[in-house]
Amino acid sequence: MQRHSEASFASSLRKLHHVVDRMMLWLLAAEWIGLIAVSLIVSPRVWSGTQSAVHPHVWAAVLAGPAFVLPAIAVALLYPARRLTRHVIAVAQILVSILLIDCTGGRIETHFHVFGSLAFLAFYRDWSVLATATVVTAADHLVRGIWWPQSVYGVATVSPWRWLEHAWWVVFEDFFLLIATRNSIRDMRAVAVSKARLYFGACHDVLTGLANRRLLQERFDTWVEASAEGKCALLFLDLDRFKQANDTLGHTVGDKLLQMVAARLADEVEPGATLARIGGDEFVVFLPDSQKANVLGKALVAALAPPFHIDGHELLLSASIGISLYPDHGSSLAALQERADRAMYVAKSQGRNRCVQFSTEVARREEIVQEVTHDLSLAMTLGQFQLHFQPLVRRDGQLTGFEALVRWNHPIHGLIAPAEFIPQVEKSGLILSLGDWILREACTTCRSWQAPGRPVGIAVNVSAMQFDQPDYSARVLALVSETLLDPSLLTLELTEGVLVRDVQLTRTHLAALRAAGIRIALDDFGTGYSSLSYLTDLPADVIKLDRSFLNRELAESTAVVESIVTLAHRLGLQVVAEGVETDSQRENLLRLMCDEMQGYYFSKPVTAGEVDRMLAERTAASVEAAELVS
Repeated sequence: MQRHSEASFASSLRKLHHVVDRMMLWLLAAEWIGLIAVSLIVSPRVWSGTQSAVHPHVWAAVLAGPAFVLPAIAVALLYPARRLTRHVIAVAQILVSILLIDCTGGRIETHFHVFGSLAFLAFYRDWSVLATATVVTAADHLVRGIWWPQSVYGVATVSPWRWLEHAWWVVFEDFFLLIATRNSIRDMRAVAVSKARLYFGACHDVLTGLANRRLLQERFDTWVEASAEGKCALLFLDLDRFKQANDTLGHTVGDKLLQMVAARLADEVEPGATLARIGGDEFVVFLPDSQKANVLGKALVAALAPPFHIDGHELLLSASIGISLYPDHGSSLAALQERADRAMYVAKSQGRNRCVQFSTEVARREEIVQEVTHDLSLAMTLGQFQLHFQPLVRRDGQLTGFEALVRWNHPIHGLIAPAEFIPQVEKSGLILSLGDWILREACTTCRSWQAPGRPVGIAVNVSAMQFDQPDYSARVLALVSETLLDPSLLTLELTEGVLVRDVQLTRTHLAALRAAGIRIALDDFGTGYSSLSYLTDLPADVIKLDRSFLNRELAESTAVVESIVTLAHRLGLQVVAEGVETDSQRENLLRLMCDEMQGYYFSKPVTAGEVDRMLAERTAASVEAAELVS
């Protein structure tokens, strides 16, 4: 704000100085013409010395032009609103006053014309200009009053001491002009601060101080006008699961988190680019150099990786970024933002904590999503949803269970991942019936896997809308009883944000479910908030570390995972890591004493038939091992 206020004040002064320069330019020109006229008409009548064919005052008036009037005018035209220009004009103006007094034989009193000159120069609102004018006046008065009381043009002064009276009146006027200048500058600064506040409020986000939509649009339009043939980039950044952190820890912590996020992002954005906050947890970067877009995107993701420390909470956060390019993906800011937004959602569906550039593939994917949205209402009726299962593997490599993941087997577009249609299912309200179907299907399938000495568990995700239903726990228990599944084999996965929406209702549901033997897992643990503080009030059995931990190549992430595992084990909780894709990740998790893992390293989600084959192979391997032992 201070910087904008000073910039506004400086701009106002520049405009004022430019206007006064022009005014003084015309005044000097008019005074020069008047000086010549006075020399021709008045000087002969007041001259007391000898005179040549051409009166000396005429020579003085004419030569005043090239000597100091015209140079001052030239400086004002070539260098307007400069400090040097103001002082050159001040010297020229006082010299014109002095010469005009001499040419009239003192009939225009010094303290009249010099006073007028000082008053005009006071328009600059610059005390140093008045100082220069006063010094020139004092020098003239001192020389002519003490050492040279006779005018160089032959006009005798009234008294050798008259210069003291003139000097006193000049000082007297300077005093009041300086006070007026000071007050005027103070008023100008107050106006500038007010204008800066209005502009800042209209063009900046109040919470973070970053640019808002309006300023972003202004800078984009300015760049397009100046660089019509250039290429720029727009990066759309959305914080992953920020709403859960906001709901869990409160809006005060959420606001502080946004301010810290804004500060980290601003450190990565180079001069010339514009970082704007356009929504709750949405940020946009306008980057004039499109070639640096991917590098900047990765830098922004990395900048958010270290933990945030707020009011005793250690928060881990990640972001998904979409990138669009001008003019390839649009010629307007709205079009670029819409395409970057679509690319950002692709980044989220690919596991979050990454950046994706808009492409024809992304566009086609979005078109498919829009097409199939219309078919949602019929998908349940036509039985187009099916479950896939991803294995859960114990530290020793033993298969312990599966997580049920819904897929939409669309008749035209084939299998569609849940990230593409679940948001629309939740908006339409179909999530309640779909959630019941998933739970019934998962329990029925899991029941079919059971064999003597081979217990296999199943984990099912629960949405917020499902858990908010007053009869949710009763419906779950009824479905489990209906499918004859051992309740201890069922794990319900909920995010902490779901659990803390209605604490009393949560306690009721968890008490009923855990009393029946059903296990509760905190899914996506550690993303943007601290879940351990709620475990005593909202107990769980399992913590599922978010996959973003594995995407952070930072020592801090390893330290956080280690502390979470240690605390979880002290509370008697199991820790499951999801998103394991490499052997180095698996080795690191084993070293950190993680209990179970899942991810593409072990297996992609597979159909129920492939699960049967996997279980059959495990049984055969167990039998073979037993025979070898015997």
